Amino acid sequence: MGRIDLVWLRKWVNFMLRSKLLDWIRITAGEAAWAPSLVFLVHAVASLGFQAYQRFPPLDIPMHFLGGFVICYFFHRSSVNASAVGLLGPFHPVTHVVLVFSLVATTTIFWEFAEFTSDRFFGTHAQVDLADTLLDMFLGIFGGIVFLISHHLLARGGSRNA
Repeated sequence: MGRIDLVWLRKWVNFMLRSKLLDWIRITAGEAAWAPSLVFLVHAVASLGFQAYQRFPPLDIPMHFLGGFVICYFFHRSSVNASAVGLLGPFHPVTHVVLVFSLVATTTIFWEFAEFTSDRFFGTHAQVDLADTLLDMFLGIFGGIVFLISHHLLARGGSRNA
């Protein structure tokens, strides 16, 4: 029994090392994971280390916008890389924008779920009221939209000069 399990495990590890999925994860993590990780780190230090959101509540506004912007960058690069390694079909601008926008909106919703859970079970006060929560969601999604539009305009301008 143990020998069969080790053979299966070795085959699985070899498959993963050669797989497109692992290539996609490695490329995307190395290329784009720094942005949302940095914003999350700044958020955690500001929140836990300096109580910055209690001292200066309007800080919440640019942080949600910035979070939406950088998570959009991450999903943009993830999608481009998935097409490049063959996990997704060929890159198509319209489906790319729909996919990335949907992922940003979903991430924004789950971020607010996490804030609710933190408030409920750990006694934090991340969500002031419904209006604050909806504003946070709007700002995250708007940050993603700003990224998509600015990326489109920059890419279009770059192709004219090429």
